Amino acid sequence: MVILITGKAGAGKTHYADALVRELNQEGKEAVKIDGDDLRFDTDNQEYTDAGRIRNLTYAAELAARYELRGVIAVLSFIAPKREWRDMMRDKWRQSRIVYIPGGYLWEDTEYEKPTDDELNIRL
Repeated sequence: MVILITGKAGAGKTHYADALVRELNQEGKEAVKIDGDDLRFDTDNQEYTDAGRIRNLTYAAELAARYELRGVIAVLSFIAPKREWRDMMRDKWRQSRIVYIPGGYLWEDTEYEKPTDDELNIRL
């Protein structure tokens, strides 16, 4: 299972992901967090063009898929502003859920497509 927590910058995605991973681990489930800012730092990808964002999201999706194959719940916290990018990520996973956190802000010239109700359903 992969859980993608998405929303604008400063909405609380990382805080929510940390709390969720902690609770899942306390329940005896193996869970890991993959955070967009941490991943950019680890991979030295500071490119915020569409190409740079897609590269970051693709890498995260593939990493999450590897965890999922091992039976580990991957909890991702990413802005993932476009539905097509979220769909691309989900296509790599067997089972996933999107959680939208409202609020936050966007950088100039950035748009965010709020997930639709059908996106928020569990995908098997």
